[in-house]
Amino acid sequence: MKIALLSEEPQNLQRVFPEELRERLAALGELYGPVLSKATLEKHKRFTCDCEAIFSTWGMAPLSTQEIQTYFPNLRAVFYAAGTVQYFARPFLERGVEVFSAWQANAVPVAEFTFAQIVLAAKGYFQSAGRCKKGYWSAQHMAQRHPGNYRLQVGIVGVGSIGSLVCERLKTIDCEALAYDPYLSEERARALGVRLVSLPELFSSCDVISNHLANKEELAGIFHYELFSRMKPNATFINTGRGRQVVEKDLARALREEPGRAALLDVLTKEPYAPWNPLMRRKNAFLTPHIAGSMGREVWRMAEYMIEEFGRWSAGGQTHYGVTLQMLETMA
Repeated sequence: MKIALLSEEPQNLQRVFPEELRERLAALGELYGPVLSKATLEKHKRFTCDCEAIFSTWGMAPLSTQEIQTYFPNLRAVFYAAGTVQYFARPFLERGVEVFSAWQANAVPVAEFTFAQIVLAAKGYFQSAGRCKKGYWSAQHMAQRHPGNYRLQVGIVGVGSIGSLVCERLKTIDCEALAYDPYLSEERARALGVRLVSLPELFSSCDVISNHLANKEELAGIFHYELFSRMKPNATFINTGRGRQVVEKDLARALREEPGRAALLDVLTKEPYAPWNPLMRRKNAFLTPHIAGSMGREVWRMAEYMIEEFGRWSAGGQTHYGVTLQMLETMA
């Protein structure tokens, strides 16, 4: 079976598919040497026309239906060693090409990152660490205002791949998990150990709130002042989802009104973060540069998931990470 590597950002392919993993892939089929891009497809058309499988990662070249027909008429599947496929998958799926994504692999480090933040937030770590050098007892007092991790109330907004993994990790501490997700069934909620509630109730009740909603246009601005103003005096809002889902001036206002609140933000609306963003001026807003997802050696996990999936698919076995047109309506 002929396999192509396709990317507009070959440095990402090199990072996600190091030599060892390329050798594993080459053992499963005829792996074409050059990394292809849209600009080079015509040059390599003799190979692409017989290609049956594409591997890619961040920087996947979005192709139109016509381009797929012209350059990949015999393509059967795309294996995407990264998370969301929203920006390129639809034309492939509409042509009957199967699409597989390593979203579950990318969900692992995000869930780990989030769970760690929840545990630390409940101890008042972020606010007290920022004060400790200036005044030990002030920092100690701030930490003591937080509930700790016994009978903690945690709110999970969006219980997809990442949210589900966070819920599973929450079972390891003595807490009550509340969730908001219109697509989550009562049966699935019980299996995850969460109680379904409305967004207002979740923001009013929880000590820590974590966003894992899908990156959908209709969800832009879903987190606004009416919700943030309901947060407890020492509650923490975590966002490893998407920046545009937060009305940033509203969150900044809620943080200003109650300095004991905190926001742990791995994403803002614009990246790199603009110095005039109101959250940049809030001492109780703690920012990280979009690091929750796969980084370092973690990116290899995504390639491994897709190589294993390719092995199952090419052998006619049961696959695990396929994406359908219907799934595009709800997934991140």
